[in-house]
Amino acid sequence: MLAYFETTLGWRDMLRRTVHETQADNGFGLAAQLAYYFFLSLFPALLFLLALASLIPGFDFVGRTTAALAGIAPAEVMDVLREQLTKVSEGSHGGLLSFGVAAALWSSSSAMVALIDALDAAYHVKDARPWWKQRLTAILLTLGVASFVIAAFTLVIGGPQLAELVASRVGPGPVFEWTWRIVQWPLAFVLVASGIGLIYYFAPDVDQDFVWLTPGCVVATVLWLASSLSFRFYVANFGSYNATYGAIGGVIVLLLWLYLTGLSILIGAEMNAEIEHAAPHAVTAGAPIPGVRKVIGARAARKFREQRREKSQPIPVAPRPRRMPPAVTVGRAGALIAAIMASLFGRRTRE
Repeated sequence: MLAYFETTLGWRDMLRRTVHETQADNGFGLAAQLAYYFFLSLFPALLFLLALASLIPGFDFVGRTTAALAGIAPAEVMDVLREQLTKVSEGSHGGLLSFGVAAALWSSSSAMVALIDALDAAYHVKDARPWWKQRLTAILLTLGVASFVIAAFTLVIGGPQLAELVASRVGPGPVFEWTWRIVQWPLAFVLVASGIGLIYYFAPDVDQDFVWLTPGCVVATVLWLASSLSFRFYVANFGSYNATYGAIGGVIVLLLWLYLTGLSILIGAEMNAEIEHAAPHAVTAGAPIPGVRKVIGARAARKFREQRREKSQPIPVAPRPRRMPPAVTVGRAGALIAAIMASLFGRRTRE
């Protein structure tokens, strides 16, 4: 995978540089900022999804959502989410759809703006986009990432029912149902990784080609799953947040889980940036030109190879002038010899 991105570094050096640059770019502080914005956008987004789920008769959104997250998120997080979703679901959903859209978009786009600043710092570029264009990019990016995440949750939450429905119509029966239960998790992983890949492509103010799965988005997804499961195990066996923080212990655990989520995304972005910095076209590149977007990735590699080919071509040499015939370029000495020879041969002819 690293060879595709034209870097000579191995995974060990790449991981070491990634950790160093994450610390140098204040990745841990930026992850705390992202956790704050994620917390603000979480409940409006859940309200919006709850309003959509209410349009489907007989669909238990609260139960299925908490059941899907129970294997990943800590129990305290699930208690907070279950309590809030249950309170909201008992009321009317008339104004939730319109309010949820506006609130979720604005708060989630604020989190995406923070991600844009973090990725600009990872690639060492200064964002030249005006504020309205940056906010519009954040809103569109929020919608795109949300579609991938919702699709992944749909596979996990509604996967069993979908498998039963397809199996009853297609015919394989239990074979297809069990196959779908296994395949749904890799598909959900790919969808989440694709959503993170959209962030890595559109968020930084750079010029690059779209790559579906990069090492950074794969590492970010794996790191998020591993950190979530580890944090869940720690909270369940060693953590005592409820004893320390009391009633807000669940909120603290939720913030810490969102902090790990933001840190995983930032570490993946730093890895992609370090792969870019170690590429030959980045090593030989000069200082950035003000007002010109930085070209990175495969596009920068193609441009670098084209410049190398142009420099390796032989320099055209001007043709040498043709030498004049000897009769024309004989000069004075040649004229004297010709006169002597003419006089000698002329005398012999007269005699």
